[in-house]
Amino acid sequence: MRKKNFLTKLNPRMKFRGVRGIRYNEDGISAVEFAIIAPLMILLFFGCIEISLMMRLDRKVATTSSSLGDLTARLSSVNDGQMSEMFAAASVLLEPNDITKARMRITSIVDSGDGVTKVDWSDGYNLTAYSAGANITVPNGIVSSPGSVILAEVEYDYENKLGYVIDFGGTLSDRFYLRPRRVEKIPRTRSGGSDPAFGPTS
Repeated sequence: MRKKNFLTKLNPRMKFRGVRGIRYNEDGISAVEFAIIAPLMILLFFGCIEISLMMRLDRKVATTSSSLGDLTARLSSVNDGQMSEMFAAASVLLEPNDITKARMRITSIVDSGDGVTKVDWSDGYNLTAYSAGANITVPNGIVSSPGSVILAEVEYDYENKLGYVIDFGGTLSDRFYLRPRRVEKIPRTRSGGSDPAFGPTS
């Protein structure tokens, strides 16, 4: 009897049997911990992938907007062929994304010296162009009086590639203002009586 009590004190497992002894069984504890942590780690993994894809597209939208504005601002005048070439260049900047899902617009905004900013001309791809002569609001200090700026706008509807973690189906957009480099105001010359269907060409 004394021997049993002595062994019991040395090994508590001998004191409990059956269900109460489960707490002393450590076999498989690593598997249980992995089963608890694995779902969370998988969600974090796919979440990081989706966020990186969205951020990459957002950077492409911003780069395309600034590039369109810069290309236009370098010209002394813009014709139909040059406008088509600029929209075509945007298709390269947005690769490998589908260019047909992009919406772009290039607009010349002028201030004749009265402090009122108006649209001089505007062209769009999958995005309605502004009406010439329409008033348009711009941030303070963007347009000198008198003066002009080129406004480039790009929008792209982001769709989740995986869709497991982030349920985001919003629009990524960016706008870029840049003053003309060579002239005070860039004129727009058009061929024919109606605006052509501008857009990226293959």
